Amino acid sequence: MFPFKKILCPTDFSEASICGIKMAREMVEKFNSEIILLNVHKPIPHLPSPRMEASDITFDVSAYEEVIVSEAKTSLEEIRQEFLGPEAMGKVLVHIGSPAKEILKVADEEKVEAIFIATHGHTGLSKMVFGSVAERIVRKAHCPVLTIRSCE
Repeated sequence: MFPFKKILCPTDFSEASICGIKMAREMVEKFNSEIILLNVHKPIPHLPSPRMEASDITFDVSAYEEVIVSEAKTSLEEIRQEFLGPEAMGKVLVHIGSPAKEILKVADEEKVEAIFIATHGHTGLSKMVFGSVAERIVRKAHCPVLTIRSCE
């Protein structure tokens, strides 16, 4: 199990999630681990406004999602090059869906040995009612999860 040979690093491109990637880099350097960088976007609802006819809608959600995926992959490749280096083994993935569900799905499909995920110090009603993505990952993942608050 240790050292982890395959690590999943979900990122929302925040500074906190970059800290997780930097920590994963140490595994790459010491143990030649494989890193999977994952970005998940929530889907865009496909519902027409009650004031509009379905035929009046001209926004192409599928095309927009394709642009989002393409731009996210480009950003992930840039992060991979900058923080992991060109010699790092791994890949970049972009999914559309519920962040926690997609992270867990990728972790299972790719048979990762660890997930390095950033936490954010959210407080208040939204956390109490919904919980954070990192908390859901910690509760449901089938592998060890390293939660990272910051690089300090």
